[in-house]
Amino acid sequence: MKHSITAIAFALLFAVGKAWAQAQPAARATLPDRALDKLVSTAIENAPELAAVHAAVDAARLRAEPARTLGDPSLSATYQNDGRSLSLGKAEGSFAGLMLSQPLPWPGKLALAGRAAESEAREIESGTLGRAGLAIEARARNAWYDLILARAIDGLIEERRDTARQIEVTTRDRYVAGLAVQQDVLRAQVELARIDELKATQRAVIANRVAELNRLLGQPQDAALDTPADLPGTVALSAADSWVASALARSPEAAAARQGIETGNLRVQIAKKNFFPDFVVSGGSMYRGNFAMGPMWTVGVGVSLPVWVNRRQQNQLAEAQARVTGQTAQADVIGRELELRTRERMAQLETANEVAILYRDKIVPLDQLSYESALTSYRAGKVPFVTVFEAVNVLYSDRASYLGRLAESAKWRVAIDEAALEPTAISGAPSMPSGGGAAASGMGAPSAAKPSSSASSSKSM
Repeated sequence: MKHSITAIAFALLFAVGKAWAQAQPAARATLPDRALDKLVSTAIENAPELAAVHAAVDAARLRAEPARTLGDPSLSATYQNDGRSLSLGKAEGSFAGLMLSQPLPWPGKLALAGRAAESEAREIESGTLGRAGLAIEARARNAWYDLILARAIDGLIEERRDTARQIEVTTRDRYVAGLAVQQDVLRAQVELARIDELKATQRAVIANRVAELNRLLGQPQDAALDTPADLPGTVALSAADSWVASALARSPEAAAARQGIETGNLRVQIAKKNFFPDFVVSGGSMYRGNFAMGPMWTVGVGVSLPVWVNRRQQNQLAEAQARVTGQTAQADVIGRELELRTRERMAQLETANEVAILYRDKIVPLDQLSYESALTSYRAGKVPFVTVFEAVNVLYSDRASYLGRLAESAKWRVAIDEAALEPTAISGAPSMPSGGGAAASGMGAPSAAKPSSSASSSKSM
């Protein structure tokens, strides 16, 4: 009785959650982008990863028709003899016959079995296939943002090259005028050479990003790809509750859990039908070896006797009911876990947006003023060259960090729409190396190749 009350409570709780989710539109956190949406459609259409999942769904669907079909009839041959020696055609009680038997389940069993098989197929389709589709979409979107970021960083390197050339000219002019030492000129020239190193490294990063995106699109991995120059901006999301509801409505796991409850309820109905007997009808014709004796025929009806009800049928019903209870509880777990992950991702998105705005409105403008002031003071002989060198490094490192934060923000939006139950890992923004060669820091993005969200790195400056 206690278990029944618990099952009813879980069922009511999840029914309320389902109705709430269906009443809300499945809004998207990712910002509108027609080119990207078209690219995602192409990736999903051409993804080989989905072929196996489609095959599993097709296989599950094909189980429905056999489930609702009668069992195979059986054909048997019989011979009856009267006496010790063969008496066919001599004794009236001797005959050779053929018997055909057909099992007939209790009315409604086959229909329920077919419905249960169809429900299981929908469970696989909404769960496994739905998750694979969302994973491919997330992977394609993140690859798109990685490529935009890589090209934006490449453009930033070009700007730094121009700045480094201006500094090198200023340093050389001061050296010619006897106002600077040769070491300053050499250091400025070394900085230009290191920018060439950065440029070469970034070309490889871009090539990798292009190959990754083309692989998802199912086209030659060196095919040209056009991307916008800028990453999506910082746009705040609305209240968390609406996005939690949207994630619940989009989640393949939640949909599969709801379908699993329906399947379980059908299994309970089948288990209840098992308390009733099944039937067997049979008929046959006998040949007595002598047409003068005339043919013999027989028909019969058999019935199964559920005499082991307490051992078999009662336990089958209890098992089916326990599965429904477990599935209902699991659905509640999914709903709570999904709410937790969505709120986590929204908090991370808000942080990324705030930091990006801080870089855009305060840090980078101050860096620019600091660099201009350092350069002016150096020209006037008030500060050493190292001050200019440090100021320009900070300026472009912070500009790279700003771009990374924009990409991070875009990827957190993707993670919200992906609605995965596993934690999402997106590491920090890239930074411009300051001396000592071209360093690289990783900026991760949630991966969509699996039902879990892992990190795919993006090289930075």
